[in-house]
Amino acid sequence: MTRRRYLALIQQSVNKDDISFEEISADYLYRAHLKQDLKSFIMHDVEIGLNNASAAKVAMSKSATYATLKRENIPAIEHVFIMNSNSRFISRDSFQLARELFYQWGETVVLKQDNGSQGNNVYKISDIVELNKQLQSIFSLQANASISPYYEAIFEYRIVTLLGEPKLLLAKERTRSWKHNLISGALSKDVEPTKIPLLSEIASKVAKAMELDFCSIDILETTSGLRVLEVNEQVMLDEYCKNNQNREEKVAQLYREAILERFKRIDFT
Repeated sequence: MTRRRYLALIQQSVNKDDISFEEISADYLYRAHLKQDLKSFIMHDVEIGLNNASAAKVAMSKSATYATLKRENIPAIEHVFIMNSNSRFISRDSFQLARELFYQWGETVVLKQDNGSQGNNVYKISDIVELNKQLQSIFSLQANASISPYYEAIFEYRIVTLLGEPKLLLAKERTRSWKHNLISGALSKDVEPTKIPLLSEIASKVAKAMELDFCSIDILETTSGLRVLEVNEQVMLDEYCKNNQNREEKVAQLYREAILERFKRIDFT
């Protein structure tokens, strides 16, 4: 059994279902076994393998996610792909493109690593010199970037869907930072009941458009309405349920359903 609390919560969620976890690499890689049917699957960190590889790769890209949702007429925060200037596929000046969008969007933008996560390498920028500096810093990581207009938003909502059905909703209220990351100090709150139907509807449409069977969808409440910020192909709720037994039970039930669904898909034929 892992020593990581969140991963342990996930593994313990199926204790009563005759499912065990064989450790391959400590706190990182496991094989889940369903003893009664002799079925098993590889579990990488918290990833249980319900999403197809292509859909997961799209979700990992902020710009590809936006393009996919735009095609389906789902309101989302614009993300434009900025190719690393050192790429052999480069066809135009990446810095010039970023500067053009900076001025087009009112000289306040958000610049981030296109395949980033957990709020790392994300910058709110209102200065052209800073834009060039941070874009170069992202390129130095051998990464591509994406740029978007900045939307003022007090609340961000996260909706977890399983097979297209919303299973868990939470609100994140920003505090001392412009970001909504719980690990950075944002407050985790329950979603107002009146907002649940519309958020659920949007999340279901997003999961279908992205072809993701198990994911979390982040939605900003902006002055121009609800807009999808990003889609996460891995469901991470460790900060949400930390030191809260009721929330831990909800997350455990969610993962139990997901793991049982994963075993259903294993066919010996």
